[in-house]
Amino acid sequence: IARRQRQMCIRDSHLYFVVRSLGVQGRDHVLQYAFADDRGNVVMSAFVRSQAPAAIMFGARAEDLAMEPLDADAFDHIATRLCGGATLVGYQRVLQGGLLPYGAVHSAAGVECAWRRFQQTARRIGLEVSAHEPLTLNDCLAHAGLPVLESEDAALRALAIRSLWRWMDEVG
Repeated sequence: IARRQRQMCIRDSHLYFVVRSLGVQGRDHVLQYAFADDRGNVVMSAFVRSQAPAAIMFGARAEDLAMEPLDADAFDHIATRLCGGATLVGYQRVLQGGLLPYGAVHSAAGVECAWRRFQQTARRIGLEVSAHEPLTLNDCLAHAGLPVLESEDAALRALAIRSLWRWMDEVG
C-alpha cells in the first residue's frame, strides 16, 4: 500500500531533476541522478554507471565514491517507476533530459525547462536578462533573490531548481 500511495503522490506533480557527471571509472561513466518533489523532499539520489557516450562531461572523480554505483539497467527500472506520470523539470531540459533513462522520460507526463521558463518570466516582470548570454542556475537564483549554490551536488541542485520554479509560480 505504501508503494502505491507514494506513486500516487508523485503522479500529476513535478519532479525536479539534475544529472551530474562524476567522471570515468574503468570503462564506465558515473553519473549522479537526483530528483526532488514539490514538497521539497529529495526522493532519490543515486550514482549510476553509464556506457552512454553522451554522458561524457567533466565532473568530480568517480573513484572518490563511498559506495558502488548502480548499473544502468537497475536504475532504468527504478527511474521509470519514480517518474511515471510526473512532470519532470530540469535546468536546460534538452541536455539534462537526454541523460535520463529512456523509460523515465517516456513514463513521465512531460519534461519542462526551468531555464527557458526563467527567461520568459524575467522578460515579463522586467528583469534585465540577456537573451543571448547563457544563464547558469546560480545566475537565475541570484536574479530571483534566492540563495545561490556552493555545491555541485545533484540533490542540492534539484532542490534549487524547485525553489526557482516555485518563485516563478509566485511572480506570475
